[in-house]
Amino acid sequence: MRYKRARRIPVNCRPMLRVFAAGFPNAERPLRWVRYSPDGRPIAHGQDVPAHLPADPNVEIMLAAHQARLVALALPPMPRGRLAGAARYALEDQIASAPGESCIALAKQANGTSIAAIASRALIRAIESHVPRASRIVPESALAPHAEGWTWCRSATGDGFVRRADGSAFVVTQAGATDELPMEFRASLDAAKRTHDAPSRVHVAFSVDAAQLARWSQVSGIAFVPAPAWRWEDAPAAAFAGVPDFLSDADKLGDTTANREGIVRAFRPALLLCGLALALYVAGLGVQWSYLVFENWRLSRALVSEAAAAQLTDAATLAAAITAIARRNAEVRHHAMKTVSTDALPLLARAAPALDALPPGTLRSARYAGDAWTLELGKMDAPTLSRVTRSLAASGVETLSAPTQAGTRMRLALSPMAR
Repeated sequence: MRYKRARRIPVNCRPMLRVFAAGFPNAERPLRWVRYSPDGRPIAHGQDVPAHLPADPNVEIMLAAHQARLVALALPPMPRGRLAGAARYALEDQIASAPGESCIALAKQANGTSIAAIASRALIRAIESHVPRASRIVPESALAPHAEGWTWCRSATGDGFVRRADGSAFVVTQAGATDELPMEFRASLDAAKRTHDAPSRVHVAFSVDAAQLARWSQVSGIAFVPAPAWRWEDAPAAAFAGVPDFLSDADKLGDTTANREGIVRAFRPALLLCGLALALYVAGLGVQWSYLVFENWRLSRALVSEAAAAQLTDAATLAAAITAIARRNAEVRHHAMKTVSTDALPLLARAAPALDALPPGTLRSARYAGDAWTLELGKMDAPTLSRVTRSLAASGVETLSAPTQAGTRMRLALSPMAR
């Protein structure tokens, strides 16, 4: 549906086009628009569907008051790049939706207070999609004046909103013909009274008779005073310059989470491949471990079977089979006039490098019997004894030490792993 437009504007006038978005735009829904001259005067207005909006290169979108919240934040002075994280952290408990579903814009700091605007990210994306020439998206309520007390304005949608002195705002339904104040207004006023932050007066910036103002003042205990009627179309150029902008690269604080989500989406194939590779690696380790367990079992059975085939007694288990095979090997080598590693000299030669660390005169006597050396040692400090014991173990010699009245008795035997 199209509406009659105002007179033609000379090309050299280069007007600004501002469009009012009351909700999610679509191809069939007309949008109100106003064109401004370079000096800020409205020069034309009308309504058109997005495809038939005037072809101005510079388009600004006004979000209806009920589509964006305004919150005043007391943030310490900090670089502009760090304000994004600070603002989102400060607003974390005030945003009911998931972090990625909200978009936050921040106005420039003034007197230590920043004004943050919160809107639906889906709404911002829908506007960008249907009005691709949009250069800014700003909230309607941020254009309203704010001074001492509260300023009650009427939105272009017919509802109302209240701008507090600190710059924040909340939406209210428009007052009717009764004396009752809107429910949202009364709730906010009661909350302000509990925190001793109630306004001294409320400026009513729309048409209302004096009798109604008097009745509201009597009901609330707050002075309601008339103010010039406000419309976003009549807001001065200075008001448009200092408002939060959802399309500004510096103010799109909500994009922090969106960027992280975008990075995750970009790296999702690589992450899936890494996960698949890790799963294959773990599966390969499991297969290898199972194979080694099976091999160990098979070799154990083979040793036991070999010991049984050689008619070696007491070889029912792996350890017994290893001992029996080692004993038969020693018998065969001794019969052939050869030594084995458990004999006295080979065993002593293996232990000699470690025993060399004993203090001079410590070794009192040495006796070999039953494939083991028994050493009588004099008194020595515990660190030295521990160091010698560790060196013997590293050489494949098992040790068993016991204190005696004269010092220490140590038994040396070849470790089963070294046989």
